[in-house]
Amino acid sequence: MKILTIHADFIEFQAKKKAFKGAEEGVDENKHRIEECLVIFTAVEKRDEFNTKIVLQKYLKNIEDIAAQVNATSLVLYPYAHLSSQLSSPQIAESLMKDAEKQLKIKYKVSRAPFGWYKSFNISCKGHPLSELSREFSVEDAEKEIFRTTSEKPTLIPPTSNLKREGKDELFTFNTNKLSSEEKIKLSAGLVLAKVISELYPQSQLGQINLHHDQAYVEFSNLKIKQEELPRLEKQMQKVILQTLKIEKSTKQLTHLQQEIAQDLGRDAITYILSNITATSLFRDPFVKLTKEIVAFKLLNISSAYWKNNSLNEQLTRINLVAFASPEELNLYLKKIADAEARSHLKIGKEQNIFVISELVGQGLPLLAPKGAIIRNEIIDYLWQLHKEKGYQQVWTPHIAKDILYKTSGHWDKFGDDLFKVKGKSDDFILKPMNCPHHMQIFDSFAFSYRDLPVRYFEPATVYRDEKSGQLIGLSRVRSITQDDGHLFCRISQIKQEVKTIVNVIHEFYHTLGLDKDYWVSFSVRGDDNTKYLGTDHIWNIAETALEEAAKENKLPYKKITGEAAFYGPKLDFVFQDALGREWQLATIQCDFNLPERFNLSFMNEKSEKERPVVIHRTISGSLERFLSILIEHYSGKFPLWLSPVQVIIVTVTDRNIPFAEEVVKELRKNNLRVKLNADSETIGKKVRDAQLERANYIITIGDKECEHKTVAIRTRNGEIKFDVPLNSFIASLRKEIIEKRHT
Repeated sequence: MKILTIHADFIEFQAKKKAFKGAEEGVDENKHRIEECLVIFTAVEKRDEFNTKIVLQKYLKNIEDIAAQVNATSLVLYPYAHLSSQLSSPQIAESLMKDAEKQLKIKYKVSRAPFGWYKSFNISCKGHPLSELSREFSVEDAEKEIFRTTSEKPTLIPPTSNLKREGKDELFTFNTNKLSSEEKIKLSAGLVLAKVISELYPQSQLGQINLHHDQAYVEFSNLKIKQEELPRLEKQMQKVILQTLKIEKSTKQLTHLQQEIAQDLGRDAITYILSNITATSLFRDPFVKLTKEIVAFKLLNISSAYWKNNSLNEQLTRINLVAFASPEELNLYLKKIADAEARSHLKIGKEQNIFVISELVGQGLPLLAPKGAIIRNEIIDYLWQLHKEKGYQQVWTPHIAKDILYKTSGHWDKFGDDLFKVKGKSDDFILKPMNCPHHMQIFDSFAFSYRDLPVRYFEPATVYRDEKSGQLIGLSRVRSITQDDGHLFCRISQIKQEVKTIVNVIHEFYHTLGLDKDYWVSFSVRGDDNTKYLGTDHIWNIAETALEEAAKENKLPYKKITGEAAFYGPKLDFVFQDALGREWQLATIQCDFNLPERFNLSFMNEKSEKERPVVIHRTISGSLERFLSILIEHYSGKFPLWLSPVQVIIVTVTDRNIPFAEEVVKELRKNNLRVKLNADSETIGKKVRDAQLERANYIITIGDKECEHKTVAIRTRNGEIKFDVPLNSFIASLRKEIIEKRHT
């Protein structure tokens, strides 16, 4: 940043005309005169974009220092592009100067010349030795002020920033949710496991005992153990449980890792003891009173995890387990696990050739084979059908953007090293982590009035985030995420109706797929640490109130969850159950007053005044990759007809039946049905078995009788068989089933 300060008898300035399209609105074009003032001519530079917070601090400090030297109480902030040839984006510069104006007004009388306008000015300089001063400063200057001295030379320490770095510890936080009796039993079994490990492997050290979905897990440092050793651990655990030992609060000295947990939790840290093992809990009242309450348990698997989820820290051994109050509950759970493994999208995806994971392409970047692409396209087409009659318009945006777009939106600070950087010849780009900033630019490029609102954009687009390699799996957790993204630009008074429309779309979509039997909605609001979120308290209060009122009016089964809001606004997350009763957070509706502010969006209201719109973010299926993995497992690969990659498989009895079979194939394809012919020289029994393994909805058998009568023999996926079915009748029934999108 470069500034020129002039201690003036007066300055007169007048806005003449806009210098560019995005110039500040609502400007008073009359002449302004300010007496006895310090004028700060300011140029915000491109290098300032790296960390505007530090530059703003330096800007304020320099102004205050100079004002103190000349005893100025009245300030004029004057945007002056002529001071630099390396100017920042107008949005960044305007935002920075407005923030400075707001903070300086606490102590001074502040005026500001309009941003983005050609202006005339006349200034009278006082002429004393301090009346004209120029300063230049940058992020690098601020960094150099912070250093530590070694015996050799100073070492720079980067200033604090809210960018998320790969090497940053994730602090432990206290969970205030009330635990169920089943969760307490699982955590207690984890504590018993910790006791057994400490006795069998005394060199080990206990890390955290925590819950993940329907399992508990325990982490240990200095522990090398194999899967085949788990039965031995279970026997030792059973011996401890039968001793009916107490689990009590304690003040006993903690090990190093436990001390770190306690330090993070602060006043919430409570230590518990079981015989010789002590642990700091992440929950309130986490354990049962006596070990005998743990009736049935199972150690499931061994994996690894970094301490505090930081790859620069020690790698720990993690053991997952479950525990219950009865053997029947454990058996039921183990059966569910076996069913889940049989339904695994990794297993079925490979068997049915739905998707491919290539080491040459990279982890987390799945390739959809033809069958997978069919399912994906059918889902997208159906989503568009549900939206186009509700006033949505399709848009398209590129996969990369200049980094300044995401610095302006706040995603740069939020995602940090999760962003993929792309170096161009003259500009720096990133692979987009979100579509919303692109959609803001489309809206901002048109002049809308209140009559045009709501404006609704729809785009199924792929975004990219550099997730940690250890967290990537199949289609469930990927680096290329296709979102059925939608953004609505509306007025506050329209929020409830728009939410109602989106809720109706969500209900219809999940009812069609048979996933709406049991669901609930998480109403996610801010936590106590406001530094994690963009925007003022006032804006957040409006957004949270509007969304909760919409949830009530739409009679949603919602629960208010503190601390789970998006960084730019509160949200409604829809949680559905699959065929195995597993819960998945899928659809979401998010209310955002912050991005319109950051991008200075507006429309013309009834009074011909500029008004700020509200943005509603919404996705119906969420990540299409993850949603596809859920569908594969929900249907166990047996997709409903409208989604099925292979709807009909035709098998022939002998070679002389092939000509008629080919006629049937041609007729089915003419009616947009997905059909496959198996005319191999195999037995009819093997052909039918192969078709069943491929999970086709219908198998048509063509033998001599069918060729003679020009009919087909049909076997459904459920095993029902019909003979002498006219082809036209069969096609009509299939078309009807597809139109109705039956899920059974």
